[in-house]
Amino acid sequence: MYLRDSGRCAVAFILLYLSAASSAAELSQEDAVALSRDYLAASRSSEREGIAAQLQSYRGLIEPVLQQLQRRTYNRVKSGYLPDESFSIPELDEKHPNDLLFFNVPPNYTPKEPHGLIVFLHGGGATTGRRAPRVTMNYPEAGVSERDSGQMGTVFNAAGLVAVGPSAPWNENSYYRWCLRESDEYIADVIRECQSRFNIDPDRVILLGHSMGGFGAYHHALRQPDRFSTVIAHAGSWSRGFLPAMRGTPLCIVQGINDARDGARWHYTDIEYARETVKLLTAYKLEHRYYEHDGMHALSEGKEYVADYLKAAKNLRRDAYTPRVTLATPAGYSAYQSSRLRHNRWLTINAVTPGTIPFDQLVSNGEEDFHRWKLSHERVEREGSLVDAMNYGGNLIAVNTQHVSRFTVWLHPRMIDISKPVQIHVNQKPVFKERVTPTLVTALDSYRRRGDWGLIYPIKVEIDVP
Repeated sequence: MYLRDSGRCAVAFILLYLSAASSAAELSQEDAVALSRDYLAASRSSEREGIAAQLQSYRGLIEPVLQQLQRRTYNRVKSGYLPDESFSIPELDEKHPNDLLFFNVPPNYTPKEPHGLIVFLHGGGATTGRRAPRVTMNYPEAGVSERDSGQMGTVFNAAGLVAVGPSAPWNENSYYRWCLRESDEYIADVIRECQSRFNIDPDRVILLGHSMGGFGAYHHALRQPDRFSTVIAHAGSWSRGFLPAMRGTPLCIVQGINDARDGARWHYTDIEYARETVKLLTAYKLEHRYYEHDGMHALSEGKEYVADYLKAAKNLRRDAYTPRVTLATPAGYSAYQSSRLRHNRWLTINAVTPGTIPFDQLVSNGEEDFHRWKLSHERVEREGSLVDAMNYGGNLIAVNTQHVSRFTVWLHPRMIDISKPVQIHVNQKPVFKERVTPTLVTALDSYRRRGDWGLIYPIKVEIDVP
């Protein structure tokens, strides 16, 4: 627990907006940028500690340093369909040597201003090839109407968003490759690659998944909702999860009534999965949009509804400072695909204790007769840990935990008034009341934890829960 006199209070005090002229011996902004680059590149903690000691003497503005670290020069890129690309960042190419990226660049793209990004998770199965996104990312062939085509290039252009279709992480033993444990980092790598090629706004990244990718869309909405401004699940499903973890990230579901058809397609992504999900999202008061159509499983069947939502959501921005954040672990679209999770926006779980939390679960009756198959919802207690935090304003943050022994609250001056003490209550008990000050080192640490310039918090308060 954090008490003022307990000796266990470990608050990182970091300066954000103090004048650079406050001391003649202070580190210059130019030197702070250079040292910050070294800090982020350091592979050993001892090396980072030495650089951090030097950065503590920086008393200038933090924002200009962060802007310099993010600054890139982008080449002009022709618009249209760009297939069969490899990762261009050397370390990512070495990490994913056989994977391919398929891009679509809208006519309105210019390197001079940031654009939104769509990450498309393709469908398929265990042995679906690395060129699977090639059709979806392209344009309809001559003589094929837009309505009957599964190609999405025109849709992406209409939204004015850069789009990328990566290969799914390779695993010939899994039909759920977008839900593999390595898929979290893989998607982050894809976004990083796009940001190296195009001027991408980190707060306008949309995740769109179809079929196997629809499973992946639900999976990542539960595991890393803080990566995206919105998530679109087309013809997907899920079986177990802690849905309030999606809070702050709108979910769009597009599903066909005839997705499952007797003799043609089993109930893997039956319409009932979508309907039950919408009931739960409504009950939890989670932001969502639902499109139900009379088509089947193919992406072309729901294309117009995806297009409609993309137009509405193209300028939607991720909120890194959303007042309420829920972090539950383990997380994933099913029990089998769930694994431990540490971060969501301004929360980190550092250590957990044994115990259970309630999960939502969608369960079929196991009936092998197509017409007798049914789906039902139930609440189940399973091993897990939970942190639910609310920033009430007025420098008051209330946190409820279950089976968590240590966690971190990351803060930004946009969330609090740094001229006054911050109060943190944990499980209805006041545990912290101090003034906190932002610093550059903590801002850099917040980047290191997620590799995302849209999730920067220059203050952290680490709390032990008794």
